[in-house]
Amino acid sequence: MKNFVIFLFISFGLWSCNHEKSTTFTIEGQIEGVKDSTEIFLSYFISNNGIWKEITDTACVENSKFLFKGNINELTAGWLCSNSLLDSNHYEIPIYIEPTAMKLVIDKNDPYAYKLSGTNVEKESMELRNKLSANMKNRIQMQYRVNEIFNQIYLHNEDPALVDSLMKKVDQLRAENIINAKQNDSIQLDFVKKHNSYQIAPHLLFELAWNEIIPIDTVAAIYNDLPEQSKTTLLGKLALEQIKQAERALNKKDIFAGDIAPDFTRVSMQGDTIKLSDYREKSCILLDFWASWCGPCIEGIPDIKNIYNEHNKNLKIIGISLDQSREKWLKAINEHQIGLWTQILSAYDNNYFGNEMDLTEMYNIKIIPTYIFIDKQGKVMDIWHSIDEEGLSEINKMLK
Repeated sequence: MKNFVIFLFISFGLWSCNHEKSTTFTIEGQIEGVKDSTEIFLSYFISNNGIWKEITDTACVENSKFLFKGNINELTAGWLCSNSLLDSNHYEIPIYIEPTAMKLVIDKNDPYAYKLSGTNVEKESMELRNKLSANMKNRIQMQYRVNEIFNQIYLHNEDPALVDSLMKKVDQLRAENIINAKQNDSIQLDFVKKHNSYQIAPHLLFELAWNEIIPIDTVAAIYNDLPEQSKTTLLGKLALEQIKQAERALNKKDIFAGDIAPDFTRVSMQGDTIKLSDYREKSCILLDFWASWCGPCIEGIPDIKNIYNEHNKNLKIIGISLDQSREKWLKAINEHQIGLWTQILSAYDNNYFGNEMDLTEMYNIKIIPTYIFIDKQGKVMDIWHSIDEEGLSEINKMLK
């Protein structure tokens, strides 16, 4: 009897160890037809003491394989993407990650139809992806076309007529993409209504709140109808934070010429503490809201460089990036050689949500690029969404 009790005790101990909740994940990936050393990025959300962050990790393809490892406590959402926005094979695919061992197979010619095994939630994700498949394929094709156009723009940037013609094609594709995005969000909204108990439902509401296509009060009402246990998950809390942020943004007033520019403090890429009000009575300021993934922002860099070269003695340029990935942000700064002027992140300390207001929320930035010219008294003098010849002329006049 004594030996039997000891056996039970040992067996229970082994069972407990074997069933201890995992806090790590691995993704063993396979993608055919990709060169060795090709970089792949994985971004995903975590929460640390109520502060949200987007973690970005990098892996290199070797013999058609790559590997990601990380630490998470529960199901989270992320994106897997290729190394270059301007690469014709660029892709971005949504992925749900659980603290377990996963295997991922990607067809680079049809990345959205990837196969992920080892997770419990993949069945839900596949059900949604099947409904969104046609829209996502259209989106990917449009992205390829936009990438090819911007490659042509870079090759022929000294031919204004050709560049103008190419940009008109980009604008047309943007209009098509907006229609596609509306259809995508409508399908996603119906999916959540029908499957509000699904584990991925809170994240889908997060995306709807982020996209700002569906009215935020509609998204909030559907969130309120979620099961209580869904609201307490990491994705449930993430959705609520984004809904609150969208509601605050809805009540924000636009900034116009003549307004005093809201003050802020950030630490720059160079490690300096930047406080906007410190430049009053000393220098005019040009705020440049941009992102590494924004084609028109990248296209406008040569004009910003011209402004810097001509006026850097009496004009302070502050680049404000919407990038959530610090790695992608720094890589873009280095690639485009824009560390000449101050570069900061819109989100405070790269936190996704925090006590410090995001600068895009503070300035109610709806599209990028956005350029805001501020005089020495801290007053907004003008706002542009592209720096063309007229904008350059206005800046020159104001500085003189």
